[in-house]
Amino acid sequence: MVKIFNFERNTKEFSANTYVVGKIGNSCLVVDLGSTDDEVYDYIDTHYSKVAGILLTHAHFDHIRGIPALLKHFKDNIPIYLNSADWPLLSDSSLNSCALTGEKVKININPIDIKDGEELSISNYKVKVIATPFHTEGSVCYFFSDDNAIFTGDTLFKGAIGRIDQPTSDPNKVDSSLRKLLTLRKTLVVYPGHGPITRLDNEEKTNPFLINLKK
Repeated sequence: MVKIFNFERNTKEFSANTYVVGKIGNSCLVVDLGSTDDEVYDYIDTHYSKVAGILLTHAHFDHIRGIPALLKHFKDNIPIYLNSADWPLLSDSSLNSCALTGEKVKININPIDIKDGEELSISNYKVKVIATPFHTEGSVCYFFSDDNAIFTGDTLFKGAIGRIDQPTSDPNKVDSSLRKLLTLRKTLVVYPGHGPITRLDNEEKTNPFLINLKK
């Protein structure tokens, strides 16, 4: 089961999509956590036994700013997964783009490094890491094969891709990153960092950035 939290219409709580993944009654995983709203951990308290891990697609402020509140609420030693190329963004407001909203977001955590192609075993979950370093140097997607789901952060949206003008963006890696996604099964449900969910086959047919790869 995937629960989606979207706060984009609340200007005081602007954040990326937050996802809670797992079988009700068991432990869960959280993918990105930009919201400080207690709705997220209230839902977890009601439906899950604990948070087994937090998976970060990258470390821009709108994907990380809710982490301290969740850690304080649960008081557990929750592992946090993030590619080491994005670690500097956690504590550097000039790199994590929080200046866009006038905030100063700095997060004091010690993440677990993840690598391209790595298979993570977290509680009962198997998750494959797919590095897609163009929106940020450490951007990744998380592929849940058993759930037919991929969490793409700001790599792939419905009809679009993430910005390439941020402090650690690399426009030269857009095509190579997107090509990795085209090798996956077409029926995958895409859970993006912003906006509505979609399917990979739909994006392959309609997303101009994926269509362009075939020319």
